[in-house]
Amino acid sequence: MPSLTWDIQKPVREETTLIRAEASNPDYGALQRPCTVQQEEDRLIGDFYKRHNSVAGDKPADAEDEKLGTFSGVFMPTTLNVLSILMFLRFGFILGQVGILGMFALLVLSYAIDLLTTLSISAIATNGTVRGGGAYYMISRSLGPEFGGAIGVVFFFGQVLNAGLNVAGFCQPVLSSFGQNAGGFFPEGYWYEFFYATGVLLFCTSICMFGSGIFSQAGKVLFVILIVATVSVPVSVFFVKPFLVTKLDIWYSGPSWDVFSDNLLPRFTTGAVGSDLPPGQMETFTSLFGVFFPATAGIFAGASMSGDLKRPSHSIPKGTLTGLGVTFILYAATILGMGVAIPRALLYKDISVIETVNLSKWLILFGEMSTSLFSSMVGVIGAAYVLQAIAKDALVPYTSFLASEINGLPIPAVVATYILTQLTLFFPLNRLATFITMAYLMTFVVTNLACFLLKIASAPNFRPSFKYFSSTTAFLGAISCIASMFIADGWASVGAIVILAFLFILIHYVSPPKPWGDVSQALLYHQVRKYLLRLRQDHVKFWRPQILLLVDDPRSAWGLIKFCNYLKKGGLYILGHVVITKDFQETFKEVKKQQQSWTKLRDMTGAKAFVQIACSPDVVWGARNVFLGSGLGGMKPNITILGSLRDKTKPLELHRAQTIDMEALPTDSCRKESHIKVTQWVNIIEDIIAMQGNVAIARGFMGMELPGKNIKTTQKYIDLYPIQMSAQVVDENGLSTMTTNFDTYTLILQMGAILRTVPLWKERYILRVIVFVEFEDAVEEERERVSTLLDTLRIKAEILVLCLNSGNYAAYECIIKGTSNPAVESKLSEQEWWSELVEARESNQPYAFTRKMEEHKVIAIDHKRRHTFSSLSHLGASFSLRANSISSAGTFDSEGFSDYDENSSVIDDDEEDDDDDTSQLEQSTSALHRHNSLFSTSRPLDRVKDKSRDDDSSSGPSGRSSPSSSTHHERHNSNKPAFTSQAIPKTKVNDNDDDEGNTVMFEHGDDPTHPNVLSFNDLPARAQHIILNDMMATKSSKEDTVVIFSTLPAPSMGTHKSERESLDFVDSLELWCQDLPPVLLLHCQTMTVTTAL
Repeated sequence: MPSLTWDIQKPVREETTLIRAEASNPDYGALQRPCTVQQEEDRLIGDFYKRHNSVAGDKPADAEDEKLGTFSGVFMPTTLNVLSILMFLRFGFILGQVGILGMFALLVLSYAIDLLTTLSISAIATNGTVRGGGAYYMISRSLGPEFGGAIGVVFFFGQVLNAGLNVAGFCQPVLSSFGQNAGGFFPEGYWYEFFYATGVLLFCTSICMFGSGIFSQAGKVLFVILIVATVSVPVSVFFVKPFLVTKLDIWYSGPSWDVFSDNLLPRFTTGAVGSDLPPGQMETFTSLFGVFFPATAGIFAGASMSGDLKRPSHSIPKGTLTGLGVTFILYAATILGMGVAIPRALLYKDISVIETVNLSKWLILFGEMSTSLFSSMVGVIGAAYVLQAIAKDALVPYTSFLASEINGLPIPAVVATYILTQLTLFFPLNRLATFITMAYLMTFVVTNLACFLLKIASAPNFRPSFKYFSSTTAFLGAISCIASMFIADGWASVGAIVILAFLFILIHYVSPPKPWGDVSQALLYHQVRKYLLRLRQDHVKFWRPQILLLVDDPRSAWGLIKFCNYLKKGGLYILGHVVITKDFQETFKEVKKQQQSWTKLRDMTGAKAFVQIACSPDVVWGARNVFLGSGLGGMKPNITILGSLRDKTKPLELHRAQTIDMEALPTDSCRKESHIKVTQWVNIIEDIIAMQGNVAIARGFMGMELPGKNIKTTQKYIDLYPIQMSAQVVDENGLSTMTTNFDTYTLILQMGAILRTVPLWKERYILRVIVFVEFEDAVEEERERVSTLLDTLRIKAEILVLCLNSGNYAAYECIIKGTSNPAVESKLSEQEWWSELVEARESNQPYAFTRKMEEHKVIAIDHKRRHTFSSLSHLGASFSLRANSISSAGTFDSEGFSDYDENSSVIDDDEEDDDDDTSQLEQSTSALHRHNSLFSTSRPLDRVKDKSRDDDSSSGPSGRSSPSSSTHHERHNSNKPAFTSQAIPKTKVNDNDDDEGNTVMFEHGDDPTHPNVLSFNDLPARAQHIILNDMMATKSSKEDTVVIFSTLPAPSMGTHKSERESLDFVDSLELWCQDLPPVLLLHCQTMTVTTAL
């Protein structure tokens, strides 16, 4: 046992552990230089020890001095960006339109949105490490690449537009003071202004290329100038005497009650200086909000500098909130000072009214130049960082070159930002303001949404150090931003949402998956857990396939994996695999490896499936574990599909057409398991049936021709062969009960109908229901009954009724009528009953055909309990799979077999005990005459003759004697008949049961019989399968049929205990399915169809 010691270096080791976790984070590698996790871990740990081991005065290797603190990195950029050029150029115009109260309403509304959004971004920023990209980085790591990338692009263009607005805004006050119209020396005109703005933009871009150091120094100087200029506006009210503005011939009165009263309420006009609306169109509150909001929207300026901050998580909330408070006070003082002193007429006509009435014209001019220059620089460098972060994350195609750096600066991104900003100079100032409003508000919406979702998802790791927020503040922030967007400009809001949606879809389809762990996963987890707890057993009305596919080799099961993906109809789909091992601990790494490999394989196939890997010493126990462990809550597999045992032994060359593009599958490196034994395979089927599961056997899917968008298919049909099975049991009162496989019958119809709802299958294939009877006189009646059933189930399909006795099927003619057929005879040559039959035919002598069959007596059957196939098998019922008819069937329950009572005689228990050793089933045949090639019989498998009570047996309504009893339970015997060829009973709809019970069933009725003729129903299972194979191969050839659905004659319980009986079962299925198209044989124990609304 390892010893435990105290670790005196625990604090150092804890920080090292955090560094390792940071290096292991996939996000980190995505935003830093390419390297392995181990290399990055070594570098980070090395930096850590350098910091801790350096002597006083030593500089850390990464030069932390170049990083910015809270004041220079967040507070100053936020203050300078919020104190926009719009304050100097448009506040007079806006105040003249909406008045003092309207102006304060705009201010409070804008700052409420800013405050709520700041709380949200502060919470996100203090929940982990924030790197370059600011708002984009935080949103993308919270909401995922689609939302993050889309809003990152929108925010990038918003900053580009903001930079363009400030550059254009720089030129207006300069020309007002030094333009030729003002007596200055600068030429004026559209292209001159464009040229001046281009020069200013080049200057700001050049500053940005010198790094954060010179940027910070320039910011400090500009910050002081701007603050002094802004404070001078309300201060000038008290020091500037009334005077006449000569150029406009308007008197400036100074502060007075009359001016305050006149400016208090809104008064909208048309044609005011600063308006971009057409002549005659009046301003509105909403249009002015679109102009005003950008003056307050620069709260992300500090967050955009996150890549240059020493402690982003600390600086962003503190600096942004402080800057928001300072600028609100300055704006409120400016609005109040202008409102009490400047007459409304002057507000209407002088666009530079703040400069006109100020103590110093030059101070305002320098303030305008300061805010324009700095906001332009923040816009360029902030947009460049966002663009670089998007390029590093490879979200948008063809942007990888923008991710590079020169001397640690995003020079390519800066150049790209400059080019786009240059294009914005062609737009009018107010139109730029509206676009900026939309971009910023959209960013605010998504930021608040991210915080809201993170909070309500209750993820344990979302615990920001900033505590002054809640899901309510985030939700209100998102709602207020959306409302503000439509207040500002409804059509522009719709356009912004459409652009965001387009970017979301584009990034979703072109961006590779990102392991960022977005909040959607936490939300999905929360909701899935919640609703899984509420999910109960599904009502039959909403039944859908929930498939568990047990797979060993994905190469041989490739076609089956893809086929089941089509078949699931939006239901659960699980790929199950078993790893055989005697030592779990040694094999666990292999299990984890296979889990990952199978998941990659799942993604490669495009299947919407889960992967379930089980580890067991035995494949049977492993299959049980997969079955029992698959699904969660109410989502459990209801159909388990196994590949045919014989398919596994076929060489891989047979399906190269399916693997030609699969040179290397993820599972190729996984350990290969040994071939499953026949007894194990049968045991798995029995276990699934015993666990009340529905089971299906798939054969021939390796070379299946699957439909595709660009693949032409030659086959035309999906063929359904719903062959009937029946079993007769006797309860404790001696009442005989006939059970039928109505559930399997209807499940086959259901699965075919489901498959054809898939668009690729619907447009290429026709659904056919193919049934058969033995004699010609039952054809039309069978067609009518099947048609009625299909109409009842609302399934559209072609109906084909085949007649075995038509002379078209060589196997039937050989076995029933004695015609020569070497192929059929070779398949039956080892069967004792066949040898005796052939001998009797050759000698033209009467032949008594006697063989022991399973006993029909079932002990302690409760008529209130619904009999399932597995339960009846446990009880010893003899199952007779009958080609298409069920004798006088009754109603059918939702669990499997339906039952009805016959007028059978009550069997005395004492007599049964006496006859245990002597009772047997006999089959008697009359003389076989060679000239008519018919084996004359009086239903030998349906008549039961007890040696001790030949004369006392009583007959039921259809001529059957009640079966004798026996406690002996014999397992599956290939000599037992498998199918019936009688017509199906008529369909009956129960209109009185809307919610529970059966809504569709078969009516009671007598079976048509053809006495004194050897029929399909009398034949052993092997002979029936040979005839079925001949019939199906004739009607459903590989050239015409893509897939066949039919009935699985499941093995009786305990068949797996005998290798001979297991081989008989497998060989019998092989005889049936050989040389057929892909076949899916189904055995169902639950109701899957209904007529209830």
